Parts: sequence; C-alpha cells; structure tokens
Amino acid sequence: MLKQPDKDEFAGAMYTEVKHMLDNQVWEKVPRQEMLDYHAMLKKLGISVKRKQLMLIWSFKRKRHAGGSLAKYKARLCCHGGQQQWGVNFYAPYAYVVSWAAARTMMIMSKLHNLHTRSIAFVLASPQAEVKSIIYLHPSAGTILKTNEENAALTIRKNLYGLKDAGRT
Repeated sequence: MLKQPDKDEFAGAMYTEVKHMLDNQVWEKVPRQEMLDYHAMLKKLGISVKRKQLMLIWSFKRKRHAGGSLAKYKARLCCHGGQQQWGVNFYAPYAYVVSWAAARTMMIMSKLHNLHTRSIAFVLASPQAEVKSIIYLHPSAGTILKTNEENAALTIRKNLYGLKDAGRT
C-alpha cells in the first residue's frame, strides 16, 4: 500500500492512528526481561507458548463519499489475532453482534417518535476498554514507534483491533 502514488496521505493517516493510540495509552513500553520472565513462568506451569510477541499489522482503506469521490485516507493499527493462543492470550473469542430484532426495534421506535436516523462511526471504538490478559507486542515496520531497542517490548493496556476477545473486555 505504501508503494502507491498516494502513500504520503496514508503515512499521515498512520501518524494520526499512532498518535491516538499514544494519547489513549493503549500500550506501554516495558523491559524485555519482564516479557521473558512471564513466558518462563508459563513454561514452568506446563503451558507451551508458540509466540512470545504478537505482530502489529496495518489495515489501509480509502474512504469514499456516496458519489464515489475520495473522503479520507484511513490507516488502522491492528493486532495479528491469528497468532493468539487459547489459554495464553485469550480465553473466549468474541464478535460484535446486533440482532435483527434489536435493529428493527430501533427503526420502529425512531419512526413512531418522528426521529431522524443516520449511521455514526465511533473513533477508536475498540481501544477504549482495558485488556484482561497479558499480551506482548512486536512492533511492525512503519509503526512510528521508538521501541526497536533489544531491551524493550510493548504490552497492551487496552484493546486493539484484531484481538480475538477484544469485544468482550
């Protein structure tokens, strides 16, 4: 994606996303030894860990108006949920679900009370809740983070998009 002609716009969107994550304190920098000690403790308990750190990945999108014209560039920093291990990084997968009955009830109530309905988008909806399990991250290339030191790791404090149980916390 960053080889496209509009890569500068996506780089700006990446910067904005990381700034929001830092402002909301989604992760914190910890000594790498803390991560190694945690995984050594899991090993003593007989829990084999396939990955010590989960990868961060970028999701890019060009948002468009109804007419097809370009509205904005969106970059979302996600955790690679496929690398999570049950019993180590998560305990129950979860997905956001709204039943059709609830959606129809809201539409009927808005019609009965002469209310105008529209769709809304929440900025950083998932990274608001605290995380219940201990998850360490490995920053990917281009995350604009200064944690590439060998003695540092990232640990999640709040949800990230892509986690298997992100909606449950």
